[in-house]
Amino acid sequence: MRRRVTVAALALCASLAVVSCARRGGSRAAASATPAPAAQTATTPAPAHAVDGGYDLRPEERAAVDDFLRAHSDLRVATDSDHRRSDDDGIDGLYGVYHPYFVRGDANDDGILDFVIAFVRRDSDRDTPWFSVVLFAGKPNGGFEPGGFLEREISLADGDLSLDRDAIVVTPDVSEDLTRRYRWDPSKHRHVFVRDDDEETPSTPSSQI
Repeated sequence: MRRRVTVAALALCASLAVVSCARRGGSRAAASATPAPAAQTATTPAPAHAVDGGYDLRPEERAAVDDFLRAHSDLRVATDSDHRRSDDDGIDGLYGVYHPYFVRGDANDDGILDFVIAFVRRDSDRDTPWFSVVLFAGKPNGGFEPGGFLEREISLADGDLSLDRDAIVVTPDVSEDLTRRYRWDPSKHRHVFVRDDDEETPSTPSSQI
């Protein structure tokens, strides 16, 4: 009698062990069937901001540039390091602070401060960056109009921007005398490309939009 009880007990233990193993195996199978989380993909870099240019921009200028960059995420602010300085340009000695791609002034003769800044296409090759020149016209309330393109995708790594009275001057290469000038035309309410030698019949450079 005692032997039959012992055998029955052993059989019961074996059955419980089989059920326990089956449950553990099922849990492992369920776990393995659960899809692994997808690998995190590289995110697109966030649009550049006004402060990335390294300029001492006023709050209203920063806001205007940031708004422009949100609308043109393919561009970034051009910086001093984008300029290829030659040994003979001598610009730094002429100005206390020289930024080749940023200039302030009254560009449209309305008595309100404007600014001009260059941007670089973000997918440009480092050795051959493509620049766009943008004017931000000041408003009486201290803010700025949305940025307007003067030129797009031009070569300016050896050049700079400047203001000559009411003219915006784009110099593709500071070692040469060739410049492109834009003056405010009140009748058209915009800047137009002009030549100093023939302002009556200006021709537009191919890079201008």
